[in-house]
Amino acid sequence: MLQMHLFNFDESSIWGPHLFPMATHDVQKEVTDLWIKKMKTHFNGNDKLKQGYVLKENYLKLPERFLQMGKISEENVENFRAALQCTWRDCWCGGEVREKVTQSEFIESMKNFRLWENTSALAKPMPFFFDAYDLNHDGFLTKEEFCTFVQGNGLDQERAEILFAQIDTNHDDLISLEDFITCIRAFFLSQDDEGHYSYVFGPLIGN
Repeated sequence: MLQMHLFNFDESSIWGPHLFPMATHDVQKEVTDLWIKKMKTHFNGNDKLKQGYVLKENYLKLPERFLQMGKISEENVENFRAALQCTWRDCWCGGEVREKVTQSEFIESMKNFRLWENTSALAKPMPFFFDAYDLNHDGFLTKEEFCTFVQGNGLDQERAEILFAQIDTNHDDLISLEDFITCIRAFFLSQDDEGHYSYVFGPLIGN
């Protein structure tokens, strides 16, 4: 019987430091309208009650919700929460500790986070999301598994399949953890039009 992977969120863990790259080029300080739309889209996806802010308490409940849905193992809950703690502190709060974050605060924090030399906090929770949708836990996402993930963010089937094809660069009809993290990093850190990478968290909202 296939078992869920047991993950440690630390950078020295089993998926290796190559998934947590340091910045290798100068990052533009000014951000584009496209980038701001991406951040607003991600924020709105986390602001479930449409209150204009996200509570740390609710953000850190995600592992328990995944556990109740049978998407992660009980052994992974604490490590998943620890990874989310890092992402909340560094990406959402700009290195500080806050109990809630508004949309404008999140965007400002992410503007600054892009300039950090070490952006590993962004990727730390990703193996847990990946494993949650890797239903047979073979270390890869099939097209069906990946489409389930992005359609849950509001993406339609056609665009989901196009996004899958863009990420599946070796055309083996599978997405690895490294492919998945590359896509997520492009969403948050790139200002360029990365094609369908920009829609991994759903259709972009307007201004």
